[in-house]
Amino acid sequence: MPESLSESLNLFFPQWQGAARLELYEGAKLLYPLLSDRRSFTKISTPQTYSLAAAADIVGYSQIHAQLLEAVQVIQTLQPERIFTLGGDCGVEIAPVSWLNQQHAGALTVIWLDAHGDLNTPASSPSGHFHGMPLRLLLGEGNADLAQLAFSTLQAEQVFLVGAREFDLPESHFIKQQRLSTFSAVAVNDRLSDELLSALQRRGADKLYIHLDLDVIEPSEFPHVACLTPGGVQIDALAELVAQLHHNFDVVGCSLLEFLPSGSHALATSDALRLLKQVNLPLLTGL
Repeated sequence: MPESLSESLNLFFPQWQGAARLELYEGAKLLYPLLSDRRSFTKISTPQTYSLAAAADIVGYSQIHAQLLEAVQVIQTLQPERIFTLGGDCGVEIAPVSWLNQQHAGALTVIWLDAHGDLNTPASSPSGHFHGMPLRLLLGEGNADLAQLAFSTLQAEQVFLVGAREFDLPESHFIKQQRLSTFSAVAVNDRLSDELLSALQRRGADKLYIHLDLDVIEPSEFPHVACLTPGGVQIDALAELVAQLHHNFDVVGCSLLEFLPSGSHALATSDALRLLKQVNLPLLTGL
């Protein structure tokens, strides 16, 4: 655990119930020893029992609620200034993002690097899988009991969707209605990130949170994810973008999510380590 209330928190949160894929727990566990020898992690209890009941139109609702409550309590106790989260599915973002947004008086900017918008509600989701809902919940819409556990609510202008390319129809409607900022994988690959940096500077962005769902990456370059989605961001372009964000803004939080090893675990882990060294996430250095 951190030695004082002001240090960075490294959160190990291998939640898998939001995607109903136990392999995400296994993937997080494979990455953990690669990172934990250089930093101390605080762990969120995550049961492995593959028995998921749906409630409130969310698969695995009771486990997701319990894990979120524990994460909220841990963060509230430690009161970190910076958070790195190793997951797990995208549903783990509720506590760290909403905490950092509260700490910065609602001025956090969230870079959502993901093949998907994660903008469904329980009512609109075709699967009931919570990993397709966390950003919408952070924006204040979704299950009320989960939403009330969040420390704060994001506003649409705080969110930048980067690399997203597969949306359900209700998500597309929401993006248009809320005028969410989007930046395509093609633009990242074509090194047009100056447009994103300019947009961030125009809104006066300073404190950044980088959400990294590994499925944002082109699957021919990195296939070890839960939701393979063609047309993604190339690894070298992702590395360049992250470096630019780190150079120009204060990154106070980031995540590494949805690693699902395909084929040989040893090969998948080797691929993941090579990726992390190349991308060099802020708050995750020295690999």
